[in-house]
Amino acid sequence: MELRLRKIWHRGAERIGLFFPYNATIRQEIRKVDARFSKTLSCWYCDYTKENYSLLKQLPNNIKLIIEKDKQDSISNKGADFKSNREILPIAGKENSALQRMTSVEANDFAHKPQSTVDPRLKYSLLDDVGKYWVLKMNYMAPIIKKMKTVKGVHWNEKHKVYMLLRHPEVKKKMEEIIGVELFPKNYYRSGEKVKKSTSVVLMAHDADKRFMRLYLPDNSRLIEVVKRLSYSRFSKRAKCYLLPATPKMLTALEYHFEPTEARIENNLPEKYLSERHSINAKAKQLSNVKQHLLQAVPERAEGYLYDLMNMILAMNYSPSTLKTYSGAFITFMAFHDYKDPREISRKEVIAYLAQFSERGLSSASGHAALNALKFYFKYVLEWKDTAWEIPRPKKEKPLPEVLSMDECKRVFDSVNNGKHKLILLMTYGAGLRVSEVVTLRWADIDFGEYKIHIKGAKGKKDRIVMLPYSVVCYLEDYMGLEGSEGYVFKGQIAGEPYSSGSVQSVMRNAIKKTGIQKKATVHTLRHSFATHLLENGTDIRFIQKFLGHSSIKTTTIYTHVSKRSSAKIQSPLDRLMDFNSKNSDKS
Repeated sequence: MELRLRKIWHRGAERIGLFFPYNATIRQEIRKVDARFSKTLSCWYCDYTKENYSLLKQLPNNIKLIIEKDKQDSISNKGADFKSNREILPIAGKENSALQRMTSVEANDFAHKPQSTVDPRLKYSLLDDVGKYWVLKMNYMAPIIKKMKTVKGVHWNEKHKVYMLLRHPEVKKKMEEIIGVELFPKNYYRSGEKVKKSTSVVLMAHDADKRFMRLYLPDNSRLIEVVKRLSYSRFSKRAKCYLLPATPKMLTALEYHFEPTEARIENNLPEKYLSERHSINAKAKQLSNVKQHLLQAVPERAEGYLYDLMNMILAMNYSPSTLKTYSGAFITFMAFHDYKDPREISRKEVIAYLAQFSERGLSSASGHAALNALKFYFKYVLEWKDTAWEIPRPKKEKPLPEVLSMDECKRVFDSVNNGKHKLILLMTYGAGLRVSEVVTLRWADIDFGEYKIHIKGAKGKKDRIVMLPYSVVCYLEDYMGLEGSEGYVFKGQIAGEPYSSGSVQSVMRNAIKKTGIQKKATVHTLRHSFATHLLENGTDIRFIQKFLGHSSIKTTTIYTHVSKRSSAKIQSPLDRLMDFNSKNSDKS
């Protein structure tokens, strides 16, 4: 069992990063130093102190301790080996400097290092590569960030709070000039790399799970990109291979996609290993990923509470988004009370927890989500019937929806040059669809004869029939001729997967930016505009409710507040008074 230690930068401070393949024994031992798991860095970590390092040295001898130098140092000192001696102390103490604790080898290496011009206030670390990108974690410094934005191939990943940099020599050169230190390795992304005719990929059975097969690839960027685009493919760091569903269709897909590359498939699968029953359901995969992600966010002592909640949500057939929302809110609640038994939490403590949402200046929507999760847990999991637990809901803000005028909608559509992107926005507005509904729309759901669209399994697991605008039929038919009439209407980059909701949002943002419209418009704004324009045209509100799929007409009536038609004919009493006075004066 190997445990690698590395100095990292996390949450505004230096930490000891703990890297190891999943092992229950190691996990149990490192908890003695109050180690925590970082979802951002995908590793365990503890405070960067001499005391913690001393505790780590005292781990059982069956755990091999490997001390790695900083990535920055290991890159600058090419060929430097990792130190594996437990007596070497790379962890900072309060009384001794790092230079005093160096070995002679380390001191010599340090003496020959070129002096960097990096700003001492800048904290940064290079994480593991992702695809064709270097991943850079650094704190915010306005002058440096401003220069980075001018470099082509660099972009900010909002979800993981890191910078993604294309592995290209020009990007490396410019970024190192900006930061002032040689940081990035020369493992450049080899775009369009050729595949030798003698190259082979190996298929093997999975030892533990017969639903999957293992695919071993050589280090070739073109082959890797092919596999990444296959539906339900994922990379196993432990086995250092790709895992694919063990189905005949997947083997056929591999043969089809590898044929242009001239790579040979070496099939070592046992007879009758492939079966259609191994097909992966998209919903099952999504639920599995959500569960795994949530369980990593809590300590072992709280996993049982979270399991009970998730099992009840799944038993009641709630959606993956509800599972994520409720479980996430419950985890936050448990962390607030240091993961103690929920049965020991009093009503006053629950109210105190909800009160801090207002104190922190958060919206009432956050409080409602938290309360929904708690009420679900106490009612269905713990089965508490006590009415004393009834907690009043926080007052909810009632903002009016943002709506585009018909002229603004036309300007948005005209600004989009890509035919596929324009068709997505036209369908969203023309049928009043949610972004999730338009990207998961299938050709089989469109009735061209009746000019209708069958929306299946929408929000609240409800089906409904909406209109198919006459004006988009010709566009759809032309698009069908190019893309085919099977599967999703708007296909994603990965085979068998729909177009990404995030990509649709990006298309809308770019369109709004091009038109110069100052409103905070999103893709959902087109749905609001659809309902408002129907109301202004005299459509009965009950039909609008049906088209939008609202359970209650109260939800639909909000559009009466933003409709011009509803208020245009209403005259102020002051105007009537002034008209009355003017008429009397004319008579006199």
